[in-house]
Amino acid sequence: EGRSIDVQEIDAASATGVQNVRDSIIDTIGISPARDRYKVFIIDEVHMLSTPAFNALLKTLEEPPPRVVFIMATTESHKLPDTILSRCQQFEFRTIAAAKIAERLRFIADAEKIKVTDDALREVARAGEGSMRDAQSAFDQVISFAGEKIEAADVEAALGIAGSELLARVMEGIAATRPADALAVVDDLVMRGHDLRNFCRDLLAHLRDPLVAKVSGEMGASLDSSGVDRKELARQAASFTESDLIRFFHSLTETENSLRTAAHPRYQLEVGLVKLMEMRRLAPLTELLARLDALEESLRTGTAPALPQRTPPASGGSSSGTSGKTSSSTRMPRAEAGGQAARLAPEEVPFEGVGGTPRTATAATAVTAAEPPALTLVPPAAPPEPEPERAPEPPSQIPAAPSSLIGQIKAALEKRRRMFLVTALDAAHRVGVEDGELYVEFPPDAKHLRDTLAKPEGIKNLREVCREILGHDIGVRISVKERGAQPDDMPLSKDDEARRDKQQLREMAEQHPAVQQVLHKFHGEIVDVKRVEPK
Repeated sequence: EGRSIDVQEIDAASATGVQNVRDSIIDTIGISPARDRYKVFIIDEVHMLSTPAFNALLKTLEEPPPRVVFIMATTESHKLPDTILSRCQQFEFRTIAAAKIAERLRFIADAEKIKVTDDALREVARAGEGSMRDAQSAFDQVISFAGEKIEAADVEAALGIAGSELLARVMEGIAATRPADALAVVDDLVMRGHDLRNFCRDLLAHLRDPLVAKVSGEMGASLDSSGVDRKELARQAASFTESDLIRFFHSLTETENSLRTAAHPRYQLEVGLVKLMEMRRLAPLTELLARLDALEESLRTGTAPALPQRTPPASGGSSSGTSGKTSSSTRMPRAEAGGQAARLAPEEVPFEGVGGTPRTATAATAVTAAEPPALTLVPPAAPPEPEPERAPEPPSQIPAAPSSLIGQIKAALEKRRRMFLVTALDAAHRVGVEDGELYVEFPPDAKHLRDTLAKPEGIKNLREVCREILGHDIGVRISVKERGAQPDDMPLSKDDEARRDKQQLREMAEQHPAVQQVLHKFHGEIVDVKRVEPK
């Protein structure tokens, strides 16, 4: 009958104390085998023994009596003390393939004259998780529940596992981005009395197979899905990318872990599945980081970033009456004060830069209602002072320097790590371009900064930077404002200068094509601006 009085099995999960070890092992170890050559002690789940029990067992393991063999089984060998492991031979048992388990269960079913479908056997084999004993125990449970005629639905009801149809329903909801399916799936699970954490584990196992099929490119024996048609599995794999499936797996793993201590497992699972089905709408983190890197580089260089743009829908054109006055630098068109703010979409239009060279900027055009809501630009509370009107100049002559040119000069100097020149320009009373020269005017109390900027190295750096930005050479003129100036020309206070710089930075940010693309893409608004020093 497969029994022997010389073989003794001890369940360490229930007999964890030192007294249990003494009664079961130490007191009986001196008795010679009654029939067999060896006396065998099998300790199951040995890692559950307490530290005093291990200490009591250690002496026996150090000097075992002849004809005594200890077999210790565990699934967590790392929990065993090193003093125990060092005195044992370790044998790693491999799990049994689900196909082999199903084959053995078929043999048992035929011997017991039980009618069971192949799908039902595969479900039972998968529930065993590689253990023949656990699979046979699960099979006995199903037989007690369904009798001598068993189908896949009976296995799902008896063991509380998710069937292939329910798993396929979840995968379809993820592919079609239908979060409402998540609530329906959880409601179905609760009505059937299924264990929600077991469902998470089943879905994790099901997510593995599309990923394996996607990576390996074949439907081989490494797939573990039970009752899922290979064509259906291939269709599910084709609906996602490898990165999608990996993100789904990590998100579902977090949900499964949170269910262990959740006060309301149903709510936790519903939120987790909704998050899973909404995840396809989210851009991968690597893509967002690449976009931010491109935007950061464009802000430093002053050029439009090479970002993927949505194709703008056809629009009926904009009225010229709402464009308003324009200064020497191109500004975003704003809506009338009493009208509604226009919704924006990116569209490429020519833009005349400070050097007269055509550039590419992102302009705002009205879009149809089919577009998702985008950024609404609101005019600033305190608009910048209008620039004095000047007589038209020939195209070859350099226009007056807008705040964007000053920002580009400072950014270029920061890139060269000439921070002392940037500090000097920040303290200047006026900076502009006039008669083919870059003029920098300092207040009377900043002569030391004038001297710093007027050094040969400073003049050289300014000329090189202007040549890079404007495309041709330009002169540099540095002066100090006389003390007898009118009150309007007096140097600004530090607070006024800070407000002026803040306003200039905000204007630069609002007009920059890269910033406009970000605001439109993420439906955001500019809350604050600050200058970031290069590392």
